[in-house]
Amino acid sequence: MSYEKAFKNIGMEPKAYAKKFALPIISFGFIFSIILMVAFPALFTGTTKYIPALIPVICIIFALSYPLTILAAKASRIDNNMHYYITQMGSIATAETPRIDIVRIVSENEDYQELAEETKKIYDLVTVWHLSLADACRFISKRTPSIIFEDFLDRFAHALQSGEDVKTFLFAEQSVVMNEYESMYFGALYVVEIIKELFVSLVMSLIFMASFAVIMPVITGMNAELLMSIVVLVFLVTDLVMVMFTKSKIPKDPAWSRSSNMTENKLKLYRSVPISIAGCIIVFIAVSLYGKIETSIAVAMVLTPLVYTGHVSRSIEKSIRRKDENFPAFIRSLGSSAGARGGVIDDALKALRAHDFGPLTKDVNNLYKMLVTRIDKFGSWEYFSANTGSNLIQRFSVMFVQATNLGGQPEIIGDIIATNFHKIVTLRKKRSQSAGSLVGVLYGLTGGIGFTMYISLGVVGLMQDMFSAVEMPPGMSMGMVLYTDVGSIETLSNMVMLIMVGHSLMSALLIRIVDGGHMLSATTDFVIMVWISGVSAVVTMSGVSSLLNLS
Repeated sequence: MSYEKAFKNIGMEPKAYAKKFALPIISFGFIFSIILMVAFPALFTGTTKYIPALIPVICIIFALSYPLTILAAKASRIDNNMHYYITQMGSIATAETPRIDIVRIVSENEDYQELAEETKKIYDLVTVWHLSLADACRFISKRTPSIIFEDFLDRFAHALQSGEDVKTFLFAEQSVVMNEYESMYFGALYVVEIIKELFVSLVMSLIFMASFAVIMPVITGMNAELLMSIVVLVFLVTDLVMVMFTKSKIPKDPAWSRSSNMTENKLKLYRSVPISIAGCIIVFIAVSLYGKIETSIAVAMVLTPLVYTGHVSRSIEKSIRRKDENFPAFIRSLGSSAGARGGVIDDALKALRAHDFGPLTKDVNNLYKMLVTRIDKFGSWEYFSANTGSNLIQRFSVMFVQATNLGGQPEIIGDIIATNFHKIVTLRKKRSQSAGSLVGVLYGLTGGIGFTMYISLGVVGLMQDMFSAVEMPPGMSMGMVLYTDVGSIETLSNMVMLIMVGHSLMSALLIRIVDGGHMLSATTDFVIMVWISGVSAVVTMSGVSSLLNLS
């Protein structure tokens, strides 16, 4: 990543960026730092005196890194669409479409976001500024933030200048770009493993800090509730930062369709949310009226009805993934059958109705029924892809219909789409395995957090009970040995439970981000981890009490 590309992508000259953005941010840092030191001199003594000095440093780092951050985010979004992009170009090329029209068609696809914008620039350079297509590709390749797209444009420019057939080039590029995308995907999964180890290390450090915040007031007399409030804030902010960092590194490859059509599965999922919330309210009322349940267990019981939404979401997601696995066989068979019938899709679908495509069979039959009505060909395919619920099927179905409608060869189009689709499904399986290993780590980590923090809390509570009843000799106070009045143990326990619930929520979201599934599926992991927290609280507190009483 270079600053030259960064400034070109944000559309500003370095001097303009410095005047309009960098200098105001840095000036604010210095002014705010001075105001803090002048207005609150008592707060910044000893080691804390360095805190105001850090504010200008943070502002300088932000001002310097902002253009590169924007560039990296744009590159990531381009890379995440390259496999769709090259598949569509290869499919359209089978119709012997002129090369500039290929560029125009892919530039009009809004799903590509920045990739469509970059391609539109190439088209404008050719049609408006009358550059050759090869020169336009080289011009954009020097400015695009994506290395994968840059390399593709350089190869494309060379092929155009050497006179290579565009269709032959784009067919060869299918494996090249898919291999580059696969390498990027594996790199992201390796980052997940690093994040997993980093997350465990950070949480272990935070556990120590939380235990320190519970025990230190007994020795020093500090306000335990204040210390624990700081720990709660630091714990939850750290979890949130890890979730956001992971989200920025993981490929944007959602399993669920982003179609605006309201399908049966979407209705089923959305209806489950109010049912789960109503269940939580009912359980909350029942637990409140009974009033003899440990707080940690009560919290877990109140949140348990959320499992219903998680179950509905996961069952739909499982069906979507099964349809994804069957789609390559379907689209390859459809392309071959349509090719044998002179490109007539309706007749090919009629013949395929006798075949079993697993969970996709019902959708295939419905697609045939819609197509034979001859009302809206594109609408029928859109409805088909929306009903499958799959983002992959939606994206690739559009390519198949568009390419065959332009007069492309169905058998070749079907083979290109099926091959690339299968590669993506294989990558998703590896991603799912990585998420599966993360689940075990986070479940175990949640139990470890609960055990460590509640054992510290239990020890402090018992010490407070034991030493508060001890009579000290005249002229001495218990504060000379230990501080027994550290605050309400119940309040501290509730704060620990807040940490556990917040950590469980962030961990559940982290699993779904890595897995690529719907966020509502996270409710199941969330509830399980809250139950682990609640059970560990009860078992640990009772265990500590029983052990110390025995001694």
